[in-house]
Amino acid sequence: MKQICVDDGQELSLQYGCQFYEVSAAENFAGVSLAFQSLLREARSVQLLKALPIRRKLGVNSVSKVLGNIFGKNSKGDRKKRPSLSI
Repeated sequence: MKQICVDDGQELSLQYGCQFYEVSAAENFAGVSLAFQSLLREARSVQLLKALPIRRKLGVNSVSKVLGNIFGKNSKGDRKKRPSLSI
């Protein structure tokens, strides 16, 4: 059986960016099981995040062009007159 100091375990968890669980295999099998399941969930989450495509950030000019295409840029002469109703 391997035993390490709590401080060493916490330091390693910070170094590797993972959760720290203080459990005793001799006294509490359920705690070890929960810690292991949590580790698997964390690993799966990281794996899924890495599989996502990387999104590129749009620059101001790109956003402006997209909005212009969506809403249309009409010059003053190009604007259609709204129909009016006279009574």
